[in-house]
Amino acid sequence: MKLIDNKTAFQILLMHAASDSRGELLYGDSMARVKKIVPDFLGNGPFPDVYLESPLSGDPYIDISLTAIFDDTSETNYISSPLAEGTDRMMEYLRTASAKYPNISGGFEIDTKSPSPGAAAVHFQPREHTFLTAGFCEAIGEPLYGQLYEEMVQRLNGSWKPSYFGLFRGRPGLPLRVGGYLGQEEIRECINDPERIERAFKAAGFTAYDDKMVREITSVMAVSPGSNEFQFDIFPDGTVGNIFSLSTNFAIEEPEAILASFKDGDGAKYIDLLKQWNIADDRWKKGIGATFAGALPLGEKKLTLSMFPQWLKVRWTDMKLQPAKMYHLIKAGEIT
Repeated sequence: MKLIDNKTAFQILLMHAASDSRGELLYGDSMARVKKIVPDFLGNGPFPDVYLESPLSGDPYIDISLTAIFDDTSETNYISSPLAEGTDRMMEYLRTASAKYPNISGGFEIDTKSPSPGAAAVHFQPREHTFLTAGFCEAIGEPLYGQLYEEMVQRLNGSWKPSYFGLFRGRPGLPLRVGGYLGQEEIRECINDPERIERAFKAAGFTAYDDKMVREITSVMAVSPGSNEFQFDIFPDGTVGNIFSLSTNFAIEEPEAILASFKDGDGAKYIDLLKQWNIADDRWKKGIGATFAGALPLGEKKLTLSMFPQWLKVRWTDMKLQPAKMYHLIKAGEIT
């Protein structure tokens, strides 16, 4: 039996996230919608990976990305939110596929920024198991998007190979968001030879870039201590949209190391670049200040809770920089 249910753990984590004036400064009035809407997505199995997405300049808000985690006790149809209606087959597909291929994952994107959130979007990360894509898209009634993803995998068959995608259900005409990861070796190659980035863009069919944007991309890569994540949008007719994103994974889960990085290490260099471009203001300090990890004894076990900044994202629309975003990962678990 679990020490506390997922909804209770989530509310505790949100209380911490919003404390010290962070709620209003980082998340605005959308935090109230998060508290109301997201708990029905948490289920009764293992606590999912929940990311809190918030901008570092402009109007504050929060969106939620949630990746389901399954174990032997996970039930097939455990998501109770009406915004997840029609995803029972998807959840069953994820449960059975992840049992055979443990490194795949999937879940929901919840638009809590909107005062009236619609049906939750979904994401799937097949990684190298591209053949699983068709079954996932059929399970949610969107087979066309599976074909689009497989076509992009064929286009980008080198170091920029896609690993995952996200889509809006039942909203024809909207793009498929396709993403993948760049390791340190590829990042170094791109910094030394920026035309490598342009070759990847041409292979993808992406045209909304110029020399200045490519230089900005290499500048982000140069201050990235970990891997980078890229994203394109591909429309149902096969054309690629005008948005490109590059995120950096800091891959640190020790509070002291995170605070040190953003004081005078790699994190500080990254933030300096964002501030130089006027796509981040000083609210990032509150975001980093949310970092914590703790264990609460409850009988013979301990409840573990944590909140870490995992990703920083830079996005271009029509070659113009947009407000940077910070992604916090919140986690809950048990140890003996």
